[in-house]
Amino acid sequence: MSHLATVAVLQGGPTSDALSDAVQQVIAAAGLNIQWRTLPAGVRAVEQSGDPMPPETIDAIRSVGLCLKPLLRTPVGKGYTSPNVTLRQKLGVFAGVRAIRSLNGITSRYQNVDLVLVRELTEGTYAGIEHTIIPGVVETIKVMTQGKAEQVIRFAFDEARRRGRRTVTVVHKANIMKMSDGLFRNIGRQIALDNKDIEHRDIIADNAAMQMVARPEQFDVLVAGNLFGDILGDIGAGLVGSSLLVTSVNAADSVKVFEATQHVGRTRNPAGEISASPLALLMPALDLLEHLEEHEAAQRIRQAASDVLCAKARLTVAHGGISSTSEMTAAIIDRLNASSSA
Repeated sequence: MSHLATVAVLQGGPTSDALSDAVQQVIAAAGLNIQWRTLPAGVRAVEQSGDPMPPETIDAIRSVGLCLKPLLRTPVGKGYTSPNVTLRQKLGVFAGVRAIRSLNGITSRYQNVDLVLVRELTEGTYAGIEHTIIPGVVETIKVMTQGKAEQVIRFAFDEARRRGRRTVTVVHKANIMKMSDGLFRNIGRQIALDNKDIEHRDIIADNAAMQMVARPEQFDVLVAGNLFGDILGDIGAGLVGSSLLVTSVNAADSVKVFEATQHVGRTRNPAGEISASPLALLMPALDLLEHLEEHEAAQRIRQAASDVLCAKARLTVAHGGISSTSEMTAAIIDRLNASSSA
């Protein structure tokens, strides 16, 4: 079994340890040899060094280039900043990619949803530029720059091509914010001229929200600014029935961070055992495998997880059961082994 890649994996406490162990066991059971480099973050890092996102952790992720990350808790007290935000800022992350896919065994109003949302992560209203004009009147500034818009929209076209997708839809509100979102929309139209192998559309943000709920199958890849991308990402989670299924890849020029989007840090079963769903970190890990072009292994793991969910046995609290994280992980591995010997 040859060495596939080296991947940094963040651990912030007992729950993230359990999720990390689950992922490593499942991927090994699928016959893949990944070298995992465990790094402290969040509460675990504060206990060790007093910093929820130590420079050493950042440097290690940057040198490896690939990172698997649970959603870390911000430690209470002493004015600690969010380790999640710090990581994105220090790595220069500019795009968040959310894969929104149905999984058999998760109850949902929709079946066979399969779309990708690319979200700009540094600008828009989330740039955090606010001030009080007079008491009772607060102004928030929405930032849109040509360079950042071009960067994320070009990335969306490249991502569509890499994933074999046919259409990129640019989400905007240019009918109201004619300058900022007008710039975003127009840059999308310009970039489309250089990517004629990919179909291009643009759509007003509120209509995009309605159309995602009415006919999600009409979308392939969507690209949006920070606020609209955040909202559409949560709509996507509703479409597939669980935020556990909506994975996130945060991309910088030379680093990709595959992260959980649901915080499961306090989930325990009646016996007091950690009962966080292994899917919280396993789904981002499948995106990692897809990035490494291990498509067949990723599909086998996805099918094994689906089989366990459909069987409704050995499920964690998040899925209506009482099993521990390790017990549900073992069930997934059993299904993997059964499919390999069939």
